[in-house]
Amino acid sequence: MINHDKKNTQLKHFKFADLTKLYKLNYLLPLLFLFIFLFSGCQKDDQETIPDPLFYIEHELISSYSKTDIQQLLNNQEGIPSELSLFINNDISVYKIIYRTVDTENNEVLASGALIVPDSNSPLPLISFQHGTLTNEEDAPSYFSSDDYLATAFFASTGYIIALPDYLGYGSSRQLDHPYEHGHSLASASRDMLRAVREYDLSNPQFRASDKLFLTGYSQGGYATMSLLKLLEEEHPGEFRITAATAGAGAYNKTETAKKIIEADKELVHLNTFLWVLDTYNKIYGFNRPYSYFFNEPHDSEIEAGGVFNNTGLNPANLFTTEFRDEILLDPESDFMEAIADNNNYDWKPVAPLQLYHGTEDEFVYYLNSQSAYLAMKERGAENVELVTVQGGDHGTTVFEYFTGTFLFFRRF
Repeated sequence: MINHDKKNTQLKHFKFADLTKLYKLNYLLPLLFLFIFLFSGCQKDDQETIPDPLFYIEHELISSYSKTDIQQLLNNQEGIPSELSLFINNDISVYKIIYRTVDTENNEVLASGALIVPDSNSPLPLISFQHGTLTNEEDAPSYFSSDDYLATAFFASTGYIIALPDYLGYGSSRQLDHPYEHGHSLASASRDMLRAVREYDLSNPQFRASDKLFLTGYSQGGYATMSLLKLLEEEHPGEFRITAATAGAGAYNKTETAKKIIEADKELVHLNTFLWVLDTYNKIYGFNRPYSYFFNEPHDSEIEAGGVFNNTGLNPANLFTTEFRDEILLDPESDFMEAIADNNNYDWKPVAPLQLYHGTEDEFVYYLNSQSAYLAMKERGAENVELVTVQGGDHGTTVFEYFTGTFLFFRRF
């Protein structure tokens, strides 16, 4: 079983709970006083009290794009229908936003992300876009220098405000190890950016978000989106109301994914990212097992020296020790399997309309993840979940189906 230091855990959770309670009180009390003043005749003016921000720190302009710029960027992408340019209506500005959140031990840290704001006088729906796997700091959203964010620029130009959290370990929190595929911290960092955006909204008359909130992401971003959706619906239903969500090719079923990888006797193109997952859980859950527990020689020494992306063997049958293989395949109640299961995000009942996208030939994140999520959610009575299966699609080619499908899906609401 997973062991925890109960005293320290209680103190850490008290700090975070206290921050959350203060956040809620800071917003509810001014509204209560306003209600009292309105009905007692003591209102002196029409100025609404704006509470001091608890999450938002500051922002800075990164870049601006005209409608023509975005049309040119779109036209330079192969396979993108030219008809999509007809939806481009707004110039956009991209900001880096810095905000407070918590790390994996619930200690307060500063994090960052990008905020894309269309040039519009009307309240606009907000999309929280969770990015995929990054191995370079410069590709984090708050730098907004990667071509991967072209889709978000397009979405914004059609009339959406876009929030793109960096997550922990990038941008303003780059001093931290990125907690790769750790559902709880991916969700909390994304949630707290939404809180910061809301506070920025209240204090900036040029920025107005409507009451529509969408969530989306692909690959690690799909998993982060599912984690965020679950967190907001189960723990913050009074604070956030999700209009709709899409999640593409995420590893929601960590348990079955781990078993399939460990059982494989061939080279796997995604094995290094799985090693990153193992390394993350080994540290976050306090196991701190040596690499020699997981990997045979000479691989353990190579990974010890060069990290999980070192050019090591990619065949699980040769890489992993018999002891670790047996733990994954034969001992579902072991500490490490409990840590893996703690990050499952497939067997629950979402309320908001949800579309899952996945290609049947995805060798990077197995199709079983979306399939098992869809079946488990339907079994629990979810009425608004849909699985969009891309026959023959792999991890790369399915992105187009996810991108266009998400755009059309969100425009229904």
